[in-house]
Amino acid sequence: MNRRNSLRSVKPFTLIEVIIAIGILAISLASLFQIIASSRARIAKAEESWHTMHMLTQAAEYVLLHRADVIDSIDRDFFPYRDYRVDISYEGEVTDEQIDDDFRSIDGQLPLELCVLELYSLKSSGKESLGTLELERIVYEDDGLEPE
Repeated sequence: MNRRNSLRSVKPFTLIEVIIAIGILAISLASLFQIIASSRARIAKAEESWHTMHMLTQAAEYVLLHRADVIDSIDRDFFPYRDYRVDISYEGEVTDEQIDDDFRSIDGQLPLELCVLELYSLKSSGKESLGTLELERIVYEDDGLEPE
């Protein structure tokens, strides 16, 4: 008999309490969905940034592997991204102020030339650069010097 009396003394939740609990649950679910959406956007941005840097690095490898003084374009067999273009420009010889302190005044240092690679998308109508990579490239003179 005591057991029945104790069950009857428990009061059920009121309608206001249930509505408040559902409201708290809805707010917490909305914030969770917002966090998921923002993390997806950050993942997509990071993937795009990685892809851009990967294409620029591949173009830099091509430029560094070729000894020619001026390379205007990259061979499509080496750079297979059909929807993108890399423009190569040479900004002249690198000065001592542009070189890190550790690499200044090294005996036998060949002159360096600043090479700028810019990546463009052929899909977009505007000429907006997707990314830029600057390289210091060794300038080989015609003194019989060959890269080691």
